[in-house]
Amino acid sequence: MRKHHAVQDLVEADLPHKRGTTTYLRVWQRTIPLLDADPKTEHARTLIRLSVLDPRFKGGNVDLRDIHAPWLTHLAQQYVLHLAAAGASSARLTTVGYAARWFAMFLRTLPEEGRRPGDVGRQGLLAYLRWLTQRARDTDDYRQLSDADPARLVIAERLLPALEGKGPLLVSPQRHYQLVRTLRDVLEHGRSWLAENQAADVHLLERDVPPWPERDDTDSELEGRSQDALPETVFLQLMDERHLALLPEGTRRNYIELTMRVGRRPWEIRHLEFNCLEWHDLDIEDPDGIVRRRSYPFLVYWMQKVRRRHKLPLHPSDAEVITRQQDYLRAEFPHRFTDQGHPRFERMLLFPTPRLSRANASGERPYDSSSIGYWLATWLDQADVLDEHNQPLDPRRVFAYAFRHTYAQLRADADVPLEILQVLMAHQDPSTTQVYYRVSHPRRVEAVRAIAAKFQFDLTGGRIRARSAEDDLADRIRAGAGSVPVPAGQCHEMNNVRADGRGCPVYYRCFSCTFYTTDFTHLPELRQLRASKAEQLATLEGAYGSVLTPGPLTATNLELLRLEIKQVDELVGKCEADIGSLTQEERRTVESWLHSKNKFLTVIPVAAVLAGRQRLQQPTLDPILVGGTPS
Repeated sequence: MRKHHAVQDLVEADLPHKRGTTTYLRVWQRTIPLLDADPKTEHARTLIRLSVLDPRFKGGNVDLRDIHAPWLTHLAQQYVLHLAAAGASSARLTTVGYAARWFAMFLRTLPEEGRRPGDVGRQGLLAYLRWLTQRARDTDDYRQLSDADPARLVIAERLLPALEGKGPLLVSPQRHYQLVRTLRDVLEHGRSWLAENQAADVHLLERDVPPWPERDDTDSELEGRSQDALPETVFLQLMDERHLALLPEGTRRNYIELTMRVGRRPWEIRHLEFNCLEWHDLDIEDPDGIVRRRSYPFLVYWMQKVRRRHKLPLHPSDAEVITRQQDYLRAEFPHRFTDQGHPRFERMLLFPTPRLSRANASGERPYDSSSIGYWLATWLDQADVLDEHNQPLDPRRVFAYAFRHTYAQLRADADVPLEILQVLMAHQDPSTTQVYYRVSHPRRVEAVRAIAAKFQFDLTGGRIRARSAEDDLADRIRAGAGSVPVPAGQCHEMNNVRADGRGCPVYYRCFSCTFYTTDFTHLPELRQLRASKAEQLATLEGAYGSVLTPGPLTATNLELLRLEIKQVDELVGKCEADIGSLTQEERRTVESWLHSKNKFLTVIPVAAVLAGRQRLQQPTLDPILVGGTPS
């Protein structure tokens, strides 16, 4: 049944902020008031429409309607005009409105409400700085109180109300800096005008501006994750079927789910070609020595940032999302496919915009980047997702590029070696990869840490004195003791610890080093390391006498590998013996942790991974299986 709604004035009609059925009405509603707009006089309004002031702005306003002091309104208008002419961003212009409105709120506390600039003076501005600092403290208190607490309403009365009725405006540390900095710029720009009006002492000095606050990464530091990476608990909630089911079937769900799974850049996802999925056969040697040929999916895509193609290994569940999107397009746009289901146009995209245009007749135009942000925003409005503190998740933490950081962090947490993670992220420099994740020491299960501390040993098999987490942290702070992670263990060499693992004085000869220690929490890494070295040894032995010239150097290299494998075998045996000596309850705790750690590993030959470092067309490794098991 169709419903008819009539309004007397479309400009004043209360339309919803979102939903596709009212999109054109909202555009019409915004366009009508612009018919008589004049860019030359727009800056003189108390509600400055940025799209009128300068056509390069797509929207937004500078709102000065609740400023009661005419002199402050005049200075703000003149500075907005100056910024627009200088090519400043819309965010910078809107900040002028916020800075002026906060200052006007303070002026109302002065005699005569500060309607004349000469009555305010330098002392009035210093009083404003103290007043604004108190509003920053109020903001902290406001955030800590629940919605039902009456004290929250009392604090809200001391904050600047939002003109849209969405609650009070808060003064975060970053906003505090922006408000003072912008007000100083406004007064400096109008300094000659103030002097002409007997208010030359109305100014702020550079030292009055608070310092830009450093980003608070306490939570990410403690949890061992990149600042932009989503915590594992949040990521798994987003990947839960009950939340994914809130997305409309088709492109929207498939796009967001694939973005979360594969961790590619937003541009790369939007420009994926329809035939971006390839399958390659690999020979996999089982533990019993039987070689089986298995087929693995790979994502083929173009990296615009470095202008080259790349192949990313996928889990079969990732490939299912791509296949689902391909089937959706075949059903939605049958005229773009042959009778066999192949696209008629070679450059057809996997996520083409449905916009009907001559340029997009063959499905070669991607969605606009803003569409993805809109999809995420509307999805999170419906989803009931909690953050790591069991509080409602701030939707601003979820954006397209955050999934790339999350992709890297989850693999780092699963102990994927840096050189492999570098290949997965398609970075040319390992230092670039290190930006995307943090080593997550504190994320180890505390029960396992306490147990493993009693079973740590060095290369000789000697036990290391058990250390508490507090002792280890204190040593790290002194930067003269403690440890840093190395392959399948920890390094306690003082200089290497000070350099956070990048200052080894013996060039990373860990399995011959006095300062190397390990325990059974590193057992999966030791086994993987042993398998890779055994595979490397078999390859070199097969090439002996053909590719490799017989001689002392070749024989020494082979013997070195055999000795390293023997050393790793001894460490593996020692770790397995330690696990066997645990009590039944301790063993269940440790085995449960090891199982959760192992479930993120996919068995693909390490040689293929290393080959991918030189030729990215070769297979690599995908170590994260969301809600799955190793294949």
